[in-house]
Amino acid sequence: MSMPRIKYISYALVCILSSSCGSSDNDHNGSQSAPTVRVWECFETVIDVPVETPNPFDPAQVSMDVVFKAPDNMLFVTPAYVTRTYERSLIGGFEHLTEQGGLEWRVRFTPAQTGVWQWRWQESTPQGTRISEWSSFITIEPAPDIHGFLRVSESDTRYVTFDDGTAYFAVGENLGWYDGRGTFAYDDWLDKLAMQGAQYVRIWMPSWAFGLEWIERDEQGNLVSSSLGNYADRLGRAWQLDHVLKRAEELGIRVMLSIQNHGAFSRTYNSEWPDNPYNAENGGPLLTPSEFFTSPQARELFERRLRYIVGRWGYSPNILAWELWNEVDLTEQPTLSQLVAWHAEMANTLHSLDLYDRLITTSLSATPAIIDLLLGTSLYGPLWGLFQIDLVQLHFYSIGFIPVNFSHLFPALVSMLRTYDKPVLIAEAGVDFRGPTETLDADPESVGFHDMLWSGLFSETFGTGMTWWWDNVIDPEDLYIHFGAVSYFIDTISFHKEHFIKGNANASAPAKDLRALALLGDTAALVWIKNAGNQWYHPDSSMVEEAIVTITGLGNGMWNARWISTYTGESVSEANALASDGSAELSVPAFSRDIALRLERTP
Repeated sequence: MSMPRIKYISYALVCILSSSCGSSDNDHNGSQSAPTVRVWECFETVIDVPVETPNPFDPAQVSMDVVFKAPDNMLFVTPAYVTRTYERSLIGGFEHLTEQGGLEWRVRFTPAQTGVWQWRWQESTPQGTRISEWSSFITIEPAPDIHGFLRVSESDTRYVTFDDGTAYFAVGENLGWYDGRGTFAYDDWLDKLAMQGAQYVRIWMPSWAFGLEWIERDEQGNLVSSSLGNYADRLGRAWQLDHVLKRAEELGIRVMLSIQNHGAFSRTYNSEWPDNPYNAENGGPLLTPSEFFTSPQARELFERRLRYIVGRWGYSPNILAWELWNEVDLTEQPTLSQLVAWHAEMANTLHSLDLYDRLITTSLSATPAIIDLLLGTSLYGPLWGLFQIDLVQLHFYSIGFIPVNFSHLFPALVSMLRTYDKPVLIAEAGVDFRGPTETLDADPESVGFHDMLWSGLFSETFGTGMTWWWDNVIDPEDLYIHFGAVSYFIDTISFHKEHFIKGNANASAPAKDLRALALLGDTAALVWIKNAGNQWYHPDSSMVEEAIVTITGLGNGMWNARWISTYTGESVSEANALASDGSAELSVPAFSRDIALRLERTP
């Protein structure tokens, strides 16, 4: 089996161990029998070299790399990483981590070719270089449910697909950070999502959760320590992310990993600048937050962090994409050209480090989307136009007292972003950006959340609209069944193969205003019919009866028509429909709020 889209590198080295990977107890002389792993699954091992450098996270002090030699003799290089193991416990509703052992070097690698692989480490310090003997492991065919990494589809750039050609459509939500339960919270949330067929989450690396760099103060507010460029004091947080990613892998859930949040470099929006280790007042190199984008010292430190992130988590096919920033426009801004140049440089750094050429993105707040819609232009077009940026993201929040119809707005906004010929995701959305209380007050029946999911699907994005407030709206209100309805509706649909076009669907019913959205493909068609009077700002759960939908642009012939409840995922009714002259007319079963139609061409 070939190595699809994994980078070839002339020479280098790496090594690691974790409970999420197939591990090896080989020493560097390869004295024990070679372990076996499957294609697209992780090989992981400890590197038998003591961690002695004062700061093993600084490649200027010590650079530990691992070279992997494929069965066809191609060489691949990845950085090793320093870690330690922990045990977790839940006491009084809070997670506690207990260190187990000292620091050690580890390496992780995901092969995409069957046969006998070899690997060896190379340690470089100012005193010289040491290289180990070759060790080996064996790779066999992949498991049936493992499909590799996600790529932009070559046949339809609106969508993404796996290395082996398997379709993927993101159904899920944001799971930004944990509550007091730590990783136990993610065990709970991820299991509930998986039970409903969801297979996407977005996770941040902020100071209060999985972040690698921050400061510590004593009770009097005095600076005690800083982990800037040296992550030893925050390895417990890295271990927590290990656990979460392992659980996501077990459940088949893909993760967009957001590396940097806006508040850390803002003095206006959710500001954390006073406690940021990059701040000169805390011993860092920056006098102002905006210097982060231009300072050579800051760039070196951030690239160091990227090296560690890729070395530790780059192995995982379940990381769908690296997200450089959450809402970078809310940081203290440099010039646009400096912002674009920074993204190009850091994306190039990620591409150079990441053997698997994973997708890269960044994100903006709702403000640019609103400005673009009003002006008909693209404020951040040069950023989205970078060839190093693979995915375009849309964030949009309303304010509870301003009515916004998502089924109208999202298709319009996404169509503007299609200019860049890249997959688009409505990666954050909500009816009120101010908080969960305001959200529930404005939308007590969660109509907006429901409509965001379905509007994303019918906006030609590669996923549903991704809600926020996972921990204080979605979970306590137990809204998970909404994910299940969408997952059931699109099950087995190969979005990247269907050549979907926005269809012309018109629905009508006595005394009702209906809105119909459609995606028409070669072998499947999807239609969403909504009572236009039912909005989060004006709920209407009355029954819609005697409705008719006419679909034009449908391929001639017989189609199986299945009506599905958008709230439960259950089949409402099923029949055959004949399309002639590119048109088909169907009676719509009685429904409340909205209903979905799935058409599949029959032989």
